[in-house]
Amino acid sequence: MNGQVVVSVPAAKRLIALAIYDLPAVRAAREKGKILLKAGTTVAALAELFGASPLRIGGRITPDGARTAKVLVEAPHYVLIEDGQWRGVDGCPGEELAAMGPDDVFVTGANALDCRGAAALMAGLAGGGAAGRVLSAVYAEGIRTIIAVGLEKLIPGSIAEAVAKAGRGRADQAMGMAVGLMPLAGRVVTEKDALELLTGAAATVIGAGGLGGAEGATVMAVEGTATQVNMAFALIAAQTGRPTAGAAESLVACDAGGYYCHRHRGCIYRRGTDDE
Repeated sequence: MNGQVVVSVPAAKRLIALAIYDLPAVRAAREKGKILLKAGTTVAALAELFGASPLRIGGRITPDGARTAKVLVEAPHYVLIEDGQWRGVDGCPGEELAAMGPDDVFVTGANALDCRGAAALMAGLAGGGAAGRVLSAVYAEGIRTIIAVGLEKLIPGSIAEAVAKAGRGRADQAMGMAVGLMPLAGRVVTEKDALELLTGAAATVIGAGGLGGAEGATVMAVEGTATQVNMAFALIAAQTGRPTAGAAESLVACDAGGYYCHRHRGCIYRRGTDDE
């Protein structure tokens, strides 16, 4: 049986979260290991499946530029899942990572994905902030990494090329904070992968974009048994219209003079505040 589906960006985030939650490596870590989550709206949807607190969302792209949260929110940005329980580890993610091993799992989002499956995370703070330290520890310890990223993040060039052209210090001015890119290494899970993992059907991307809420959407042809194709339709319908995951206060974007403003470089909205 063949079908054609449209997956909006918000629905894609939820589908990706469902697929990651059910990955064999994640199931194994749920039973006998540890899972560290780094917040982003897709990973926040995954945190909900673990029964964790809404995560604090940091950097994001808005219509007027690269922003972060307007206010400092108490919700955790890093959450550790162990023995069916969760706890925020913002103050010591590096220490927690030092106690993790290759059978444990780290899950992060990404801001860029190329056609070869390479991904990268934007960094708006010096040295990449906490994320820079965490990624160094993840790769130093050999911890299994899963990258949750929607196909709306697909870039036309390579990640290597993008990393070379980005950089906080390279931008004289920016719409919002100037950012660099930190390359990621791990298993990428997109909405295409998610549909295939969750249903067993084969999914092929045949278009992208749209209007009226379908901006950034992915159009896919789905092929499989009637049960598999119908499951794909049902899964997408179940995720459509659900709210963006994450602590509500942290979803409000920063403005000039906000809590984080002095830490960001290049922002054209800062109204004369000094760079670092």
